[in-house]
Amino acid sequence: MAMHQDHFSMLSELERLAAMALDPVRVHELGIDRWPVAMLAAALIAGGDESRQAELMRAYAIFVQKNPPATRAAGLVQLSRFVCANKGNGWRGFMPCAMADPDAALRRKAAVYMATLATPGELERFTGVAELVRRLSTDETSPATVLDALLSLGDMRFLHLLERLYERSVPQLSAWLGELEVVPNHLSCSWLLGVLEAHPTLASDVVAVLQRTAAKAAVLIDLTLPVPSWAFKSAAPQPLHGWTPQEYVARMQSRLQPHLSGEQMNAVRAAFGVA
Repeated sequence: MAMHQDHFSMLSELERLAAMALDPVRVHELGIDRWPVAMLAAALIAGGDESRQAELMRAYAIFVQKNPPATRAAGLVQLSRFVCANKGNGWRGFMPCAMADPDAALRRKAAVYMATLATPGELERFTGVAELVRRLSTDETSPATVLDALLSLGDMRFLHLLERLYERSVPQLSAWLGELEVVPNHLSCSWLLGVLEAHPTLASDVVAVLQRTAAKAAVLIDLTLPVPSWAFKSAAPQPLHGWTPQEYVARMQSRLQPHLSGEQMNAVRAAFGVA
């Protein structure tokens, strides 16, 4: 009996802390030492309710003010362990960190957790990717790090979702392109080529991304990720194919040439080490 009482007491305490974190009045009663658990509880309890996203984002902003990056990183790992142990339950709790943490590395990490741990839906297997793309499509404040993280995953099965972002305005796409630091892979380059074909006026932005990032990859890979990772014995990605930078430029050439000047084409070739 005592075990059940302890279990319910723990649940009750988590619910109490979550309620405090989400209450704009009582939130200030939380001590520094209680914030990590309170934010975890709030993410789990309110994360899946779209109507409570504003509350959750407000709570996360205070969490950031009161806790250094190391504490926030530890909370993110703790949340990932809970989501894994509960077969994806609570995966939307990663959203506040992915969208609003001031630390770019934590935003990327949260986005990757969300993409790879989300419970598959009936109509869309990659629900975490789909939700992040939806936010990128509708929220003007969404950071480029989320897009960067998704492209870095390198799984071409995500492309059909990421292609929805071609509908964003040219200024928005240009702003994202200016911040991308993704290591070139088959997915990221395919997405960039799609941007170029959908918006030829962004040619200089696409070229700049390719020039800035080309040297980061000795091999451009195509791979499949185990998604959701908790459903697989091994979380290791499965490589499908790899190209040298020179081979990949040749592969891209037919899609690049109609939209680039000779000078721009030469700049891309040089960036990928082609004389």
